[in-house]
Amino acid sequence: MTRFLRVAMTILLLLLVSFIPFTAQSEVDWDISNAIQLDETPIDVAQAQGGELTYLLTDQAKVYIYSVAGKLVGTIPVDPSVTDIAISAKGEQLYLINSKRKTLKTYDISFIVDFNVEGSPFLGPADAKVVVAVFSDFQ
Repeated sequence: MTRFLRVAMTILLLLLVSFIPFTAQSEVDWDISNAIQLDETPIDVAQAQGGELTYLLTDQAKVYIYSVAGKLVGTIPVDPSVTDIAISAKGEQLYLINSKRKTLKTYDISFIVDFNVEGSPFLGPADAKVVVAVFSDFQ
């Protein structure tokens, strides 16, 4: 069989197969992994790429930040006319869309973590603020 004939037969076979109707059914398996009872009406929700935190905009002009376990991590007051929120992939910026005022505000997000340093040696005032920066994107 010549190469031309093999190619022609393959193309013909592919054309015939493409016209055969295929029906497939699928099922969806689901399970509720977490449920949070809210005191306010949710308007919008956003989640960072890692899925560690969920940001929830409510009708009371607040953005609530929840952990995967459903624990409230923080609250951010926002303009009452904010209609939508989005979060950057790594979760370091929160975007607030205000359709009424035609604005987009970007909030830089960082979390304050208290930890016990009692008994640890230190230099300088005991009540000094400290910022710990983590650089995890080295190549």
